[in-house]
Amino acid sequence: MSPEQLATITHFPPAEWRHPELVDYSAATLLNSWRDAAGVPFTLTSDGRTAAENAAASGSSPTSLHLLGRAFDIRWPGNEEVIWRVLEGLFLALGWKPPQDKRSIELEMVHSDRDKHLHLGSFADGRPSRLIVTAD
Repeated sequence: MSPEQLATITHFPPAEWRHPELVDYSAATLLNSWRDAAGVPFTLTSDGRTAAENAAASGSSPTSLHLLGRAFDIRWPGNEEVIWRVLEGLFLALGWKPPQDKRSIELEMVHSDRDKHLHLGSFADGRPSRLIVTAD
């Protein structure tokens, strides 16, 4: 991103970026729209990476989108309800329109050596939706 483009990314100040010059502007605008739609703070922990930084990153792939400036890592955002807002914000940033009745759900994603399944629950008491991730 150029310095002029970086100035348009309202939710992530220049000091938060490690390599803004390596970041693809269209990907950064999606990240900014995602944060805006989620309505909760994001803390950027990784943006564009050099080849050496990517090789040193735990679990990184040699074909990582970070090398193209098209991937971002954010700090784990909080509890299950906040995580749901982050997920819903991504759908909204991509143009997804939620159903009119706005049902509250719990979505659990389980991925382990012993068990792999998705769990869907429907709240009848108006609790906020939430996303639960269980993995090892």
